[in-house]
Amino acid sequence: MDTPSPPQQDPALSVDDLTLRAGKRTIFEDVTFDVPGGSLAVLAGASGSGKTALALALAGRLDVTTGRATVLGQDLPRRAGRVRRRVGFTGNSTVVPLDETLTVKHHVADAVRLAGPWWDLSATSARVDAAISAANDLGAALEGVFGADGAAAQFARARLRRTELARDASPTARFALGLVLALLAAPDVLVVGDVAQLRTAAERRAAWAALLTVGRLRDDDGADPLPVVATCQDWQELDELLDPGHRPGVLPLRPVPVHALDAVTPTHPAPADGATPDPLPAPEIR
Repeated sequence: MDTPSPPQQDPALSVDDLTLRAGKRTIFEDVTFDVPGGSLAVLAGASGSGKTALALALAGRLDVTTGRATVLGQDLPRRAGRVRRRVGFTGNSTVVPLDETLTVKHHVADAVRLAGPWWDLSATSARVDAAISAANDLGAALEGVFGADGAAAQFARARLRRTELARDASPTARFALGLVLALLAAPDVLVVGDVAQLRTAAERRAAWAALLTVGRLRDDDGADPLPVVATCQDWQELDELLDPGHRPGVLPLRPVPVHALDAVTPTHPAPADGATPDPLPAPEIR
């Protein structure tokens, strides 16, 4: 007797012929892909390819012009409010900025309050310390996978120090802090802004390592792996981490689909000589 195949699961995110225009300017056009549940999906493209706008759209923060997208079964943009409540977003200093004058502890305490019930405005020291410790423990977990050098060393040098101001934290520590803040609300999907904002290859390698093991920062260890969507200009450092020499079998086995976006040439006409071009409307970000 043939063993029945397991039922095919719906993708966590699905995009079909998605297009975004602002006035006469095309941001991205005819984008189609699926993101399997539990995967780390990479949206790759050069500057100007629309990957950041696409990430914002998938997080329910930006309405598209045409096409269809669903996130966790919710249609966009009709159910954008529901999507925003279920999708964590980090890595974009314009949309989710850190307050440079606040300490790490203050940032986490504020996020704990927002993630809790509206009638409970307290943020106990134990909950705040547990969230910070979870991020710092990630370095030790990565060391077991990648050895004492490389990605683990980056996180070891970038421990979140409770009394350190955000402006004084290293780039990798700021990235880790953004992950902590986004995950405190227990999202069902995590969207991460451009990994290329981390300037060195070692920092980017550390960021990819964190995203591959991001489940270690969640309280619900028994839950399905968290789908992650991350944008970047290229994924060389991610390829290096997935190389057999880095023992990827120790990592959670999650698919890593890459969706490359071609750069879009602006479609608005050039102004006549001496004329002042009309300003193009910017998409509204929620």
